[in-house]
Amino acid sequence: MDDIEILKLKSKGYCCSQIMVQQVLDMADLENRQLVNFARGLCMGSKLETGTCGILTAGLCILAMYAPQDPDLRASMQDGFRLFFTGAASPGIQCRQIAGAHYPNLNPETCPALLAQACQALMNILTEHEIDPADLDDE
Repeated sequence: MDDIEILKLKSKGYCCSQIMVQQVLDMADLENRQLVNFARGLCMGSKLETGTCGILTAGLCILAMYAPQDPDLRASMQDGFRLFFTGAASPGIQCRQIAGAHYPNLNPETCPALLAQACQALMNILTEHEIDPADLDDE
């Protein structure tokens, strides 16, 4: 996902977690407005003072969609994403920490870059586990 795609979705009013979900749906050529709307609950750390960044929580949810019946695979992929995220996010994993003075809005300097990196990390994790990111069953 590039900055242009992020900006297009952001201009539609999507938050980081919704952008991640929408990208996965687009790759699989699926539409699911309810799922995208559901992801809004993860936005901006769920609007909690110490809420975890929606990029992290959305990524964990997305990986769970790819391995709903395999808890070991799901745990392995989610551990990999957590490891990526804790290394990439600065200065912590809370939305407020990442957005800084911009909270409760995205930090235009850090959030889009982290979002793009996270989307790429998701794709890498899926392909490392021999899962085609475009092969998401709509059921």
